[in-house]
Amino acid sequence: MASITQNKKDGKVVSYKFKACVGRDEFGKQVFKCTTWKVPDGLIPSRAEKAAQKAAAEWEQKAKDEYQKDLQNPERVREREITKARTDFAAFIREIWFPICICDGEHKPTTVDFNRNISNVIANYFSGKAIQAINGTDIQKYLIYLRTGYKTAQGKNLAQKTIRHHYCTLANIFSYAMKQEYILKNPMDKVDCPKLTKKKVDALSTDQAKAFFGLLDDCPMDFRCMLNLLITTGIRRGELMGLQWGDIDIEHCVISVNRNVSYTPASGIVVSTPKTDCGFRQIPLMPSVAEVLMEYRNTTGEWKRQDYVFPKGGNPSLARDPNSLTRRVKRFMKLHDLPDMSPHDLRHTCATLLLSNGADIKSVSEILGHTDASTTLNFYVRSDLQQMKAATDKFANAFGL
Repeated sequence: MASITQNKKDGKVVSYKFKACVGRDEFGKQVFKCTTWKVPDGLIPSRAEKAAQKAAAEWEQKAKDEYQKDLQNPERVREREITKARTDFAAFIREIWFPICICDGEHKPTTVDFNRNISNVIANYFSGKAIQAINGTDIQKYLIYLRTGYKTAQGKNLAQKTIRHHYCTLANIFSYAMKQEYILKNPMDKVDCPKLTKKKVDALSTDQAKAFFGLLDDCPMDFRCMLNLLITTGIRRGELMGLQWGDIDIEHCVISVNRNVSYTPASGIVVSTPKTDCGFRQIPLMPSVAEVLMEYRNTTGEWKRQDYVFPKGGNPSLARDPNSLTRRVKRFMKLHDLPDMSPHDLRHTCATLLLSNGADIKSVSEILGHTDASTTLNFYVRSDLQQMKAATDKFANAFGL
């Protein structure tokens, strides 16, 4: 039977402590449980003592039943321990998830920097809250905050794609927390992934592309080569900055993409592998572009295969920051009253012009280095009215309609 001990305050019994043996552990040792029962207001001492005895008996029986259930299902114990835990969510992100899952030596510096920025916003929003206490509603409120209350350093609203990145980061965080048994249920299961509105790809029109090509002859030779490569090969800016002369086969009009250059404030300029395995690829060069590259190479004097084609500060062994290319392209576009476009927009232009001039999806996908041709299909293929009319004309001609 449970032992009952009075707890007094100012000479008055205010509560009782119950202690009972609920069973024995695997080693035959007695297992004791304790609890405190508060005396209800208005009870005289004699009635309080009787009530305590009754409450102790009921509690003891319940404690024994619960212990037997725990013996039969040890998972119950683990679940209670997880439920009782209070792990600060911000600390979990910064001290556990980020160092283990992101700074693991397998992610590129740009990926690490990207995840650091997003996870900092998440940690600041949920500061002071335990990860075990966060539910689906809290996540939904956070996504609403990103849409309506959060502003970038430039005072702008977040793009839909960025908000989806926040959702995916939260999904990764809670998935890891589940795996490591910090939580019992994943709150992300009750939150739908934010939808994206498909936007038209920013690319030069045919007339704008003609104007663009007409301006290249007046550019400095190195920049002329960069612009030609961006718009005719669809190469990424980091891949362009990673090109070495050994990657360019001018005779056979082929370039090999083997490197990617990135920059983050934390890591500086880093030369690594392309974005994906499919990023390693060969891209055909237009003969006219090959001729310009040969002319440019002849102006560099002696060169080695491992020299960068577009080096930093004229030092052929140093890669250039891709951000400098973006600034240069934007200045060029603005100077010549062309649409405000980045090197990546010229990559879009390359894909769009290839497809509109009859190139097949698979070839364009491989030129761009996409992992899946469906990416190219979903992202770039947009029929305009002129193309649709051409398609119906072909249909009509085939059947004499």
